[in-house]
Amino acid sequence: MNTEFVVLTEMGFDDPSEIERFSTRREGDMDILKIYLRRRQGDWFSKSKKFKFKRVDKSLEMNAAYGSASEPSAYFLKAVTELERLVKVDQDAQSKKQVLLDEIDHLEKVLNGKLADLRHQIDQL
Repeated sequence: MNTEFVVLTEMGFDDPSEIERFSTRREGDMDILKIYLRRRQGDWFSKSKKFKFKRVDKSLEMNAAYGSASEPSAYFLKAVTELERLVKVDQDAQSKKQVLLDEIDHLEKVLNGKLADLRHQIDQL
């Protein structure tokens, strides 16, 4: 077992050095972690693995009022910490901008798919 990257090894990465990059996003009450592996010679596309982590509900007390919020799971945070250390993420303003643009593109695809599904259901009525 790789003692430097314990969580990544537990997640099924026997050789964490194969990891090239990763991305995270939030969908409802889930944190999504997508890990991209280095392309091997002869591969057309890079391979990736996607993991979903349930967010932890947390009660908040502010003065006399109570509220609720959610936060990432500890396991998700440990995985991201190991990944950052592994790929030495250095997100400057430009790369952060690209991450946000990628998230917008993904959200548009999800929204368009859902709208098309709803329209189809309406047509079926």
